[in-house]
Amino acid sequence: FAEPPQFAGQADEYRNAAATLNLTLSDRDYHLELFSRASANAEQAWSADLRQATWNLRSDASDWQVGVLSQTWGVLEAWNPVDVINVRDLAEDFQGKAKLGQPGAMVSLNLDDTVLSLYALTYARGQRLGEGRDRLRSLPAAVREEAFEDGRWAPGFAARAAFKLGSDLELALSHYRGHAREPLLQPLVDARGLRGFRATYAQIEQTALQAQYVVGDSVLKSEVIHQRGTGERFWGGGVGAETTFSRVGASTADLTLYSEFYYDARSADAPVTPFQRDLFFGARLSLNDPQDSVLELRASHDLQWSSHLFELRASRRVFASTVFSAALLAPSQARRDPALNGYGNDTYLKLGLAWYF
Repeated sequence: FAEPPQFAGQADEYRNAAATLNLTLSDRDYHLELFSRASANAEQAWSADLRQATWNLRSDASDWQVGVLSQTWGVLEAWNPVDVINVRDLAEDFQGKAKLGQPGAMVSLNLDDTVLSLYALTYARGQRLGEGRDRLRSLPAAVREEAFEDGRWAPGFAARAAFKLGSDLELALSHYRGHAREPLLQPLVDARGLRGFRATYAQIEQTALQAQYVVGDSVLKSEVIHQRGTGERFWGGGVGAETTFSRVGASTADLTLYSEFYYDARSADAPVTPFQRDLFFGARLSLNDPQDSVLELRASHDLQWSSHLFELRASRRVFASTVFSAALLAPSQARRDPALNGYGNDTYLKLGLAWYF
């Protein structure tokens, strides 16, 4: 980290080291994914989560899963407004790519060019946020209380129909009813000042449409949601496009350029989420060499708060089963942005070595 931390109590070491273990066991009848992390500089020196643990029953016409589910919906690159089955683990990845396992059951029916999926969910989980000694913290104090409108064990339900229309167009229509995935945060104040936050998860209903259309070497994408709950109704979503240029400079490399625009009409009193009024741009260079070398530059710009987030990523396989990665992340003008202001001092360079066995 290039700067001292913003909040009191955060680890102020220049370097932070961590080790992670991802264990995946899979067969036709089961799938298990276990994640764990050890870091002396984190609020929790050791943490773990059961990301997926399902018993599966599969046939050509159907797929049944019971246990702890892991589902990913959406087609956009930076953020997926339609993705509501699993709660995001923001302590592990503040950009929302890591998710917590969700207890429940699912059945998918394969109907020619249509896949119909039904979900029954139980035991609502709260977001995991950075706190205490953690860097990349969004809040000045920890979440002390969690409240779920109908209780943690209130069932949730979802249905999704995915359509493949020819070779170029894919659509998916979904509906979800259950607890919100982003909490409304209320400060808890006593005589000594701010002692933490209360996270309230309201019951919501969300109807969503995602679409992806291939035009030559380009892909047009869109996600649209209509959400009801938390005392209001609003529309939101994003649109994007990406184009791939093959054999750049007569080499074997591919260059992909992409851009996205996000907007939603929720009120200022609604839970804060990223990408409410944002532009996102990126470029990814894949060398297609024996080492699978990839270089990627990403940038987002908030149209309301004029904040920015820049990120440079690189990865390369250095041995047969070892991958080296590097990421440089730099927030800019983040102080006024409610979704980004906690990361204003968190410019960092991250180096990683992953061994697959």
